[in-house]
Amino acid sequence: MKNISRTIALCLFLHLPVTGYISGAVLAEDTLSVNNTERFHDRRIGPDPRRASMYSAVLPGMGQVYNRKYWKVPIVYGGFAALAYYAGHTHDEFSRYRNALDFRLDGNPDTIDEFSGDPRYTNEVLTRFRDYYRRQRDRTFIWTAFFYALNIVDATIDAHFYSFDVSEDLGMKIGPSLQRPEGFLSDRPPGYPGVGIRFSLNF
Repeated sequence: MKNISRTIALCLFLHLPVTGYISGAVLAEDTLSVNNTERFHDRRIGPDPRRASMYSAVLPGMGQVYNRKYWKVPIVYGGFAALAYYAGHTHDEFSRYRNALDFRLDGNPDTIDEFSGDPRYTNEVLTRFRDYYRRQRDRTFIWTAFFYALNIVDATIDAHFYSFDVSEDLGMKIGPSLQRPEGFLSDRPPGYPGVGIRFSLNF
């Protein structure tokens, strides 16, 4: 009987350290796993702003694709297409009135412009239209350069604010609060509720 008791006691003595070691190892592993998970969720890996700007500079719209803002790509190319169309239209009109004016002023009676039979198109009118379309064409080139730069700036800003928290938890909330003061410092009996204002800041 004593031998059996000693055997049981020895087994319990040997089992407790092993069990404690295993439990400690499992607990440490679980803690490490939780810490790694929290660290993984806290690490917000977003696009690189320098790469986004470089991509948009090389190929407009590519920075938006890099930032996963695919819906902006049609806007970028739609804007460039509209500017290119208007630049081509104004250049054609400028060339049209310039050639007509050159034909009238070259002193050669064999060259006849397309507006020669219309009394409304005087030399002054042709000059005014020529200058107008030339200015519009040049402004379109400027707007195209501005739109190209805007495409780069948009991709860079999107990359910077890719992981910016815009959830509903961000901000300040103000609301009423009921308090139950206790202790000898309170001027109210214990358990008597007090009304206050609660400020809550969430980051």
